[in-house]
Amino acid sequence: MKTQLPIDSSGRTFIAVIPPEPVLDRKTKQQEAEANGERLYSIELVCVGAKVDEILSVKFPGTPPAGIHQGMPVQVTGLMVADRAIGDRFGLTFRATKVEPLSAADAETGRYARLA
Repeated sequence: MKTQLPIDSSGRTFIAVIPPEPVLDRKTKQQEAEANGERLYSIELVCVGAKVDEILSVKFPGTPPAGIHQGMPVQVTGLMVADRAIGDRFGLTFRATKVEPLSAADAETGRYARLA
């Protein structure tokens, strides 16, 4: 059974390591989609502000906003973590409802991460 937990991302900064990329099914090489048909994308983010900075691979549905590039601060909405098992390997996956560039005003005031 998959357990999903919300992550309180307040006080955290998220910076894009690479732009969003389509999530591909390993067997079919086709882009994965949610049950409602929205295509899934993945983005690598540096999460700054915890005890240790971490790089997270975050999946999210829908077409990514244009212009997200390496080093850009982004806003992550609805961040969740889930456990997973593939064979005898276990790990964590991260999902968000939305990832978008920060407005210039948010970047200037330091409001890098908000959880809606």
